[in-house]
Amino acid sequence: MNLYQLYMEYKDKDVDDIFINQAFELILKKDLELKPFIHNFKVVHMDDMNLGSYSNEDREICVNIDQILTADTGIKNKKLLAVEVIRHEMEHARNLQTLFKGRKDIESTIVGFSLKEYAFEHGLDGYDYYDKDDFYILMGRLKKASNYLIDPGERLADIRAWKYIVNLLKNQRTSDDLLVARSMLYYSYIRGYQHNRYYLDAPTYLYLIKMGMYHQYYLFKKRVEEQKNYSFETRLTYGLPLTEKEYDKSILRKVRLKKKDR
Repeated sequence: MNLYQLYMEYKDKDVDDIFINQAFELILKKDLELKPFIHNFKVVHMDDMNLGSYSNEDREICVNIDQILTADTGIKNKKLLAVEVIRHEMEHARNLQTLFKGRKDIESTIVGFSLKEYAFEHGLDGYDYYDKDDFYILMGRLKKASNYLIDPGERLADIRAWKYIVNLLKNQRTSDDLLVARSMLYYSYIRGYQHNRYYLDAPTYLYLIKMGMYHQYYLFKKRVEEQKNYSFETRLTYGLPLTEKEYDKSILRKVRLKKKDR
């Protein structure tokens, strides 16, 4: 059985622990390179705000079935939501894997920004001009939580999860689930982009500024400006500058949606 077959088997059934556990196993089976970064997976029944979580320290994924079933997310099909939550948390495991590879490509760089405090604590960060004491790490975590929407690691997990769902359902062509998945992919792409009076602020730039990572902001902005051939796909995925035209029209075309007439 593959994930799509499981999804269709549950077409007229409610989400349960069995569905979530089987869905995780089937997804992981196709992505075995993540196994070293996922030591445990469990379904929990908790009355809190989190749909799911991934612990970088324990490398454990928790999926909160109670919140999936009851939270007002705007997604009526809870099976769709459950698969997205599973994949989203697995993408956080992928981000941690990327950090440990220690590369200098664009994805590794923005993941490094997102996981800066973890990197400090585990000796993975190459910058030595910061005070890496407990107070700095604590303040970094508080800032990170308050900048959740523009966190490049969260954006990336969101985008990758909804792209996965769109690909899973692509053969349905015009189903409600596919339309919802494309809409959510659109919102994950525009996540964090903000219009100011003069231009469109890029979420990764905003994150660096709000986190007080001014030197990294200067170096990263210079790198992006000097590397003039970053594609639209790259800039959109990693929260880099877009033109107004790209923001208003190209993203909709990319996810195969049309803007509603007013």
